[in-house]
Amino acid sequence: MTEMQTSTDAPTQISDVTGETILQVDNVTKRFGSGAVAVTAVDGVDLRVRRREIVLIMGPSGSGKTTLLSVLGGILKPTSGRVQINGTDITEMTESQLTKIRQKEVGFVFQSFNLIESLSTIENVEVALNFAGLTGRKARARATDLLSDLGLGDRLHFKPRDLSGGERQRVSIARAIANNPALILADEPTANLDSKRGQEVVLLLRDLAKQQDRCVVIVSHDRRIVDVADRIWWLEDGRLADHQASGATAPSSNGS
Repeated sequence: MTEMQTSTDAPTQISDVTGETILQVDNVTKRFGSGAVAVTAVDGVDLRVRRREIVLIMGPSGSGKTTLLSVLGGILKPTSGRVQINGTDITEMTESQLTKIRQKEVGFVFQSFNLIESLSTIENVEVALNFAGLTGRKARARATDLLSDLGLGDRLHFKPRDLSGGERQRVSIARAIANNPALILADEPTANLDSKRGQEVVLLLRDLAKQQDRCVVIVSHDRRIVDVADRIWWLEDGRLADHQASGATAPSSNGS
């Protein structure tokens, strides 16, 4: 694990999280607005995700899935409750502290790839490394290795517009793991891909957890991810429950 640089506003370490628990969420609620117009997007969520575990969160549109993922990754602050990543409580962090956490401890994979169109494939990965403090030849070598491992060694200098959807998502995954984060958060990572490329991304996410000792939390409607998930949760009206215990019907892998 890449160690975070020390700073005067260093985050507080929480002793009651085991080394195997990467993500711990305690009674997290997120509200937007106040008073009569307040909307509760996430309502009292509890969750534990361990190293090498893949957790799939499903639910209807508008159920709060993307909001929850944003809270888990430190993009949004919870209204109440506590979020810990790799033993560090991020709940009361300043924005500068959260930026360091997002750079070093969390990797994001987005539905729309979120690549910088004016940069080449390798430059898109180097940007993530640069923000985390790795520059020059070391950053170029790290980006080259990551992209080559993902089958993009012959696409290093292509612009995103010249890549297929599956290739763009692999660039996004390379960028997500560039700084060796313990936690990967993926928001509908296969939604813009055809079935073949989508399956490739599903298998890549599985390997990130199982072979690289990370934990992966995926928000998706894609039934193919059911096959690789260790646990499936159902989110509806902001409340999270085991999809079997809640009686919700998640899509099956055979389409039935």
